[in-house]
Amino acid sequence: MSAKVEAQASFARTVAASCSYVHEESRRPAVLGPGGVFDADAAEACAVAEVASALSVSTGTVTEWLFLIRTARPAVQGAFDAGRLAYAAFRTVCRSLARVPNATEALLQRVIAAASRCTPGAVASAIDRILADFDADWHRVVRERAASERSATVRKRPRDQAELTVRGPAEQVAAVWRAIVSAAHGVCATDPRPLSARLFDAAHAVLTGGVVGCECADQDCERRVPVTRPDTTAVIVLDAATAAGLAGEPGHLVGWGPVPADVARTIAGDATWQALITAARVPAPRAGCSCPCPQHDAPIDTEPPDPPVPIEEREVRRTRRMPPGWTPTSGNVRSAHARKVREQVEYLRTLPPSALDRAVENPDGHGGFAVPPAGALAYRPSEAVAALVTALYPTCVHPGCAVPSEDCDLDHVVPFDHTDPRRGGWTVTGNLEPLCRRHHGLKTRRQWHYRMLRDGIVHIRDSHGTDYLTAPGE
Repeated sequence: MSAKVEAQASFARTVAASCSYVHEESRRPAVLGPGGVFDADAAEACAVAEVASALSVSTGTVTEWLFLIRTARPAVQGAFDAGRLAYAAFRTVCRSLARVPNATEALLQRVIAAASRCTPGAVASAIDRILADFDADWHRVVRERAASERSATVRKRPRDQAELTVRGPAEQVAAVWRAIVSAAHGVCATDPRPLSARLFDAAHAVLTGGVVGCECADQDCERRVPVTRPDTTAVIVLDAATAAGLAGEPGHLVGWGPVPADVARTIAGDATWQALITAARVPAPRAGCSCPCPQHDAPIDTEPPDPPVPIEEREVRRTRRMPPGWTPTSGNVRSAHARKVREQVEYLRTLPPSALDRAVENPDGHGGFAVPPAGALAYRPSEAVAALVTALYPTCVHPGCAVPSEDCDLDHVVPFDHTDPRRGGWTVTGNLEPLCRRHHGLKTRRQWHYRMLRDGIVHIRDSHGTDYLTAPGE
């Protein structure tokens, strides 16, 4: 028990130290906004990003720490600091008491004692019972407020899985659950799937309008109906060599992350696909070619094609859309390119800051082009260029940020010059990176610095000179 208390107290010290650092940094007039005026919010945002990167947690987590430390009742804060409350219980207690302005010291001690004894999942219910006993009208008021707190969230899980969570009034969730259970029981008793798998298939069918078909061995089973596929769309990007079975680099499910090469090829066999050709680096496709053969060396997406433009005038162009059914499976499953990038990142991490400064590939922000390709002097990237950048970087390039690249701003690493586009950074893939709105603000305010190294590796440096590297695909 003492080890548990010490571990919880140690984490509390980490939270306290982090919040103290952010508090001090947000008061230090080192960040000036427009007109040379100190911007406390900008200073705090920078400090939050520094703590998040140092501890390998999200900025949202650090922001939550700040909120809890600033709003916790002294008795609750003391219990957390002493290790009597685990962080999950501390967070639940703070949130539960936020709407109880008349809480007495005796009530606080009762809540703390209950929260320290409960498992994390039971803390909220235990506190609700105590508060309902303390204030007979409390339960009715909070239930009315909670009725508007409806949400549906999705969370990525390891090994190419995801978790969907639906939250809302109990009676509505119960109705949805009854529909799922009913659909899961609509198969015969010899169906080989475990109940958990049938429930998932039933939930998918209920949410998408499909049908759960029986998978028993009886071909004449009246419940063995064909599973109808709803009209849904998911975009998977993979390079041409992998699509042709000549390499094994993972595909990228846009908005989610990597997909094994063989799975991506299988899905591509039942999907419309299209090639993005990096024209400056490969020859034009052969006349009449209708497959992403290795010479095209480009990712694939499913957006409609841009109007045809001569290949030599564009950095990236799209082929015509191809029908499903092309599923090559032979070829070398090893990935030389991915291994090369990983080795490059490991090498760069051994270099001192001065050497990293010299490793910038194209400091002018022109992406290696001598003459700007079509669209390079326009501020907004074309759909083809945007698709290629979001395929290269699945998430925001800021260290530890998990915001999907399709939800990010496509930032110019070397800033675009609106008065003289030729002089500034160009709108080309070698000068674009996805940055979420929070981290884009850090770059715009020059609190953190971002530069493009070779092989599309992004070098990030915080306000204290700590260096980070983000490679394509990470």
